[in-house]
Amino acid sequence: MNLQFISKIKSISKRKFYLIHSVQKPHLDRFHSRLVRKVCLFILPFFFLQCASSGFGTQGLLYENQRISLMETGNSATKEGFSCAKSYLGLIALGDASIETAQKQGNIKEITSIELETYNFLGIYAKLCTVTKGI
Repeated sequence: MNLQFISKIKSISKRKFYLIHSVQKPHLDRFHSRLVRKVCLFILPFFFLQCASSGFGTQGLLYENQRISLMETGNSATKEGFSCAKSYLGLIALGDASIETAQKQGNIKEITSIELETYNFLGIYAKLCTVTKGI
């Protein structure tokens, strides 16, 4: 084959490659940016929405505020004690929500009922409180 003809084919193919590459690159950049936006808007929130969670009862994705009874003797109560633990984004958890702490806080000698109060807002802030009632 003629060398001049081969060099023309090579130069044409190089131009085509550059043209195709220059047309497709912005398209790929837009595709990747759209993909990143979709991941950030739709997938990542599901990982972070339930970061801070009480872990008891039904779980509300956006909001949770409930009281769950664990034990009840049926006897009347005159005193009530609370103990709470809080969580921020599921990264930091502070507090003591134990039954003993709630009993001491309410100065209760005999426990007649134990309940859990849960609160969660968007997984940003969650609170779990133990409520003891007794005499």
